[in-house]
Amino acid sequence: MRLTAMSYNLMRVFEEISKTQQPELIHPSDKKYSEALEIRQQQAQKRDRFVNPLFFQARISRISSYTIRAVQNAIITGMSLQCFMSSLVARLVSRPQLIGKH
Repeated sequence: MRLTAMSYNLMRVFEEISKTQQPELIHPSDKKYSEALEIRQQQAQKRDRFVNPLFFQARISRISSYTIRAVQNAIITGMSLQCFMSSLVARLVSRPQLIGKH
């Protein structure tokens, strides 16, 4: 159990550090979540309803499968930590502009 928790925490650290190196960029899964939330908001507005505003706040994201595979590959190949972090940062995408007021 401890090894699992330590591994999870280590991968979260890698993912969060990669995000802080380029704060204007986000992880592709976060972009996908934001776009889905916008569609949900538009559908709710058509029905004169709204999406709970708490969904638009920062969320605890899951570790992406890309990060898990990247950690595995880095361990297997003996990749340096600097190269590994650079590969995670290179995977980030630009932040989408949200439409409407939340």
